Amino acid sequence: MSILSFLQERHLLWPGYILVMCLLSAICFGSVKDLLLDGHDLETFQDNVAIGEDFSFFFSAEKKQPTGRPVADLVKYIAYEIGGNDPGFFHLLVVAAHTLAALLLTSLSWRLGMGLRLSLAGGLLFLVNVAHYQPLHHISALDYPVALALGLGSVDCYLRYICTQRWRWLLGFYLASVVSMATHAAMAFLWPFCLYLSWNLGHDTRTTIRLLLPLLVLMISALALIVAMTPAETNAGQAFGLYRDRGATDHLSGMGTVLLWFASRLMTTAHWLPLPVYKLQPWELYVGAGVLAGLGVLVCQKGSPRSLWSVWVLLSLLPFLPVKDIERLLVHPAGGPSRYLYLATAGTSLLLAWGMEAARSRIRSGGRYLYAAVLTGILLSSYFSLKQAEAISLYSSGRNYIAKGDSETGVEQLKRAIDQGGGAIDLEDAYERICYMGMGREGTEGILDEALAVFPTSPQFAIYKLALDSMKPDSVLSSRAREQLEAFKSGDPLVSVASRPGKRIVFRDRAVIEGAKRQMAGFYHNTGQNLGTGLVTLENLERAILAYRRALEFDPDRMVTYETLATALAHAGRSAEAVEVAVQAVERIPDAPRGLLITASFGVLASGRAEEAVALCHRALKDGSATGVQAETVFRIYGGILKGDYGEVSSSACTRMGRDLLDGGRAEEAVRAFRQALAKDAESSRAHFGLGLALLSQGQVEEAEGLYAEGVARFGSVAAKGSGAVEGLRRLIARGIQVEAARGILASHWPEE
Repeated sequence: MSILSFLQERHLLWPGYILVMCLLSAICFGSVKDLLLDGHDLETFQDNVAIGEDFSFFFSAEKKQPTGRPVADLVKYIAYEIGGNDPGFFHLLVVAAHTLAALLLTSLSWRLGMGLRLSLAGGLLFLVNVAHYQPLHHISALDYPVALALGLGSVDCYLRYICTQRWRWLLGFYLASVVSMATHAAMAFLWPFCLYLSWNLGHDTRTTIRLLLPLLVLMISALALIVAMTPAETNAGQAFGLYRDRGATDHLSGMGTVLLWFASRLMTTAHWLPLPVYKLQPWELYVGAGVLAGLGVLVCQKGSPRSLWSVWVLLSLLPFLPVKDIERLLVHPAGGPSRYLYLATAGTSLLLAWGMEAARSRIRSGGRYLYAAVLTGILLSSYFSLKQAEAISLYSSGRNYIAKGDSETGVEQLKRAIDQGGGAIDLEDAYERICYMGMGREGTEGILDEALAVFPTSPQFAIYKLALDSMKPDSVLSSRAREQLEAFKSGDPLVSVASRPGKRIVFRDRAVIEGAKRQMAGFYHNTGQNLGTGLVTLENLERAILAYRRALEFDPDRMVTYETLATALAHAGRSAEAVEVAVQAVERIPDAPRGLLITASFGVLASGRAEEAVALCHRALKDGSATGVQAETVFRIYGGILKGDYGEVSSSACTRMGRDLLDGGRAEEAVRAFRQALAKDAESSRAHFGLGLALLSQGQVEEAEGLYAEGVARFGSVAAKGSGAVEGLRRLIARGIQVEAARGILASHWPEE
């Protein structure tokens, strides 16, 4: 009696198998609880919080991550209500959903006639399959295992209905199918799969179509709703776009390439990682063609469960083929197409188990032991490869954190990725990001030395090393480094720098050299930022100031560096230098931020250029988004100018100040500004109507009406309108100030308005 028969007779088989699967899941995936966020995980968490505050937000198009997958979103929200937005809890939930899907796959395979041992092995292989690691590592990819579990349940209900003809199973089939598709639209492939299943079992085609037709109607209706609620900028939304901006030939060619690549990855990354997953190797397309040919042979074996799962593989890949701009979306610098393979690996895992079983049955002597050895080898290979895949997820997570502005967490994630499995990731890119974002932090210099040892001919690491050395207190070392870096400013079309003793790296043509200069500027800027955070000492602050100045030497248009340098100088008590930096920035860059504009205004005031100061302050207020502190600072500057503390200004400058003061609720000061403007130029129509508007907002209606009447008589209604008289009255009405009086003036002088 075999072990399986023994366990079956004592009703221990399935409890034991479930225990083994849970144990194996804990061994292979227990460490994913330590992963943080990636992809759209943060947006998912933000939506959870917003829905918790107001459940109607669940249906809003304003969600941070509108997926078009309502059931999946609901599952994530329920999980949030249970365990909060805890990454560890969510990661374990994903693993639990995947384990459940693997158990359901085992059960369904057995019911479809694959054989007990084969089904048990297939479910186990699906559990530890490496090709689909992304849906196990990304919280936002919980959709995939949940959708698969529901889909497998729906097929099981369909089988039960075929066997029993009980309507409750048919209703369960309809419901589970639609719900699985509302979890992920790709599950729409269940309808043609069930149609093929019935044909494979020898059922009458017409009867089957009548049976499945109501489900098709439900699915099409649900799919139309999903398409309507899926944003066009998401991958799914672009998939529904079906290459709208490309011709049919390019469309079909692109889908064919994707299909070959997907088919290849089902084999080449199944339980091992022999290649960089973030690159498409040309030979993979030939492997994919071989895999598709093999599946085609199996599909032709009608009546065999193997044909069923081969069709499953092919159908489950089809929904992902029309994804737009496949090179940009799928050849990701981190993970490749892993998540798109999840549904298909359910079929390939069972087919691999069938291949192992077929080989065992053909070997007369020792087949059982060879089978056990191969299965053990695959499990071990899967374990180590899954750990490598965790390194890929850490790397992807690090890039994601850096992109979202949390460089400290991002750098730590990248370091973890290198420690866990540097060979599986784009190691040079990981080192470069750590060095670029982390300089000034403790331990990053050691990482740079590691990077140089691994990539001694890297131009980036060579210039990073020079930039780092240029900041050191060692005068000989720093002066040598600065001397080499100065060569980038010479304008020569060729620059040579030392990468290590006796070795040099050459930068050719101006475009490459300009790119290197921008990298150096960013490197110096990040060094300054990292020195200026955390425990800030005067020594670190002075080093940060030096780093910012070096950054501007290599990229004098780097606005963010002007801001941080001015702030650092102010914190160091060097206010005059901070103002000087702000003036340099606004003179060089037209769209300087408000803070620098206001700071620069102090500098030009000190040099007697009050007219320029008014222009700078007006630029700081023009879009109405200045903070309260910034607006108060500007109004204090205006007050000093109007008192004559900084010399004379023109009538137009006084008018500009008057408008800003009036918009800021300073009507009394605005009146003074407009009166000064008219004193300098009595023919200024803008100042004339500005004074009328200011008086009207103060409640001096009669005097204001007189000014408007006088102005229209002097300048004409058309010119008055061009001077902003009508626009000013409209703004006053919109703010609810002197509404009736303002409307009366409009009716008297501009009735058409």
